[in-house]
Amino acid sequence: MKKFLSLILFGSMLLSLTACSGGESSSSATDSTTSAAESTTSAAESTAAGTQSDTDASTSAESVTPPTESETAAPTAEAEDTRSDYEKMVDRSLLSTGDMTRMANVFNKAQNGEDITVAYIGGSITEGYNAGTTEFYAKTCTDLLQGYFPDITVTGVNAGISGTPSLLGNLRLERDVLSSDPDIVFVEFAVNDGQESDYKNAYESLVRTLLTQDKDIAVVLLFTVLDNGYTCQEHMSQIGANYGLPMISVPDSVYTEITEGRMTWQDYSDDQSHPNAYGHKCITDFVDNYYQQVLPVVAENVGEVDKNLPDPVFSAKYMNMHFIDRETMQGVELDGFKEYDTHNSFHNGWMYKGSSGGSIRFSIKCSVLEMVFKAQNSDKYGAADIYVDGEKVKSVDANMSDGWDNPVTAYLIDDTGSAEHTVEIRMEPGDAQAYFVLAFGYCD
Repeated sequence: MKKFLSLILFGSMLLSLTACSGGESSSSATDSTTSAAESTTSAAESTAAGTQSDTDASTSAESVTPPTESETAAPTAEAEDTRSDYEKMVDRSLLSTGDMTRMANVFNKAQNGEDITVAYIGGSITEGYNAGTTEFYAKTCTDLLQGYFPDITVTGVNAGISGTPSLLGNLRLERDVLSSDPDIVFVEFAVNDGQESDYKNAYESLVRTLLTQDKDIAVVLLFTVLDNGYTCQEHMSQIGANYGLPMISVPDSVYTEITEGRMTWQDYSDDQSHPNAYGHKCITDFVDNYYQQVLPVVAENVGEVDKNLPDPVFSAKYMNMHFIDRETMQGVELDGFKEYDTHNSFHNGWMYKGSSGGSIRFSIKCSVLEMVFKAQNSDKYGAADIYVDGEKVKSVDANMSDGWDNPVTAYLIDDTGSAEHTVEIRMEPGDAQAYFVLAFGYCD
């Protein structure tokens, strides 16, 4: 019976081919690209055609054949252009979804009724400076997750501090982020970092520290941009690609709109760097776009995380840095310095003011030691001489042309192996001056 039906179908196809090959010469190239809407007869017209001649019947048969490959292909560029400029900008913001396993595991946890914590570490953009609203991205992205998972508590941790690069972010990662036991961490330092190796090594060390925690933290890299186009996206995205991380780009989205004339910088920011309320809405929509790629495929991507990381792109020598200040340090000897609440983000530091000289002295076992101090564009701020094991290794000047009482870091020890050291931060007698030591970070 099946063979009989096949013969009938074969005969019908021959009739159809005969009808198509008869008559005038083949249609022009223009005719051959006629749209499906123009070339396909509706179902109602096909039914009516059943009462017509055999020739008409063969034409009707042509009209209900399956669509050709060209008709079922992906949307054309013309169809894609029907999306709004904003929608296309949002699409461009997602450089990569990366390996979805970590984020799928977090979403699966939330779907199972467990609370989650999302942390944001970065500079003033993350902190929300100059946003003109409380709806900065670190808050609105937390609200976004709370909306997706209304039956649990989503806790947001904003670890943004104005003027801070990854050199300082890596130092305070333990205190400001890991201490909150986060499930998700966003990292934003693309406009505060420099291009020098120290920045690249600190940034990669921070990322790698997050990825090697016992808890499988989902790490998302966010790249921002200044009005002059400056960003560290190029080398940071190399790090993200190396570890298979999701990456979200303001340069590829907002800045492209600006350079192509569909948007102005003032739409996004009221100064040279910080997003305004609309700018933060854009970033929130970029994050939402990434979440919407993961949410529908959570079940397919839940699984065990591979903790065997590839070799670093640059260096990970500053991994697992520990934060210490006078609250956690022991055996600190003060001469001329006194304990002081030195900064609104670093409350347990030390201050020197005067002209008679002074020092902070302590011992520590480490391979790397980094100091945080307060910088200011003022002649009243002095320079400290750093001695390690009795030998002067450098001077660290707190009078900086771009200082504004912001925290700045300097490496005092940067070795490959760990050893016991005696460290002294010494102010020499002389003109009246001030020096504020905020904290330290060290690697074992």
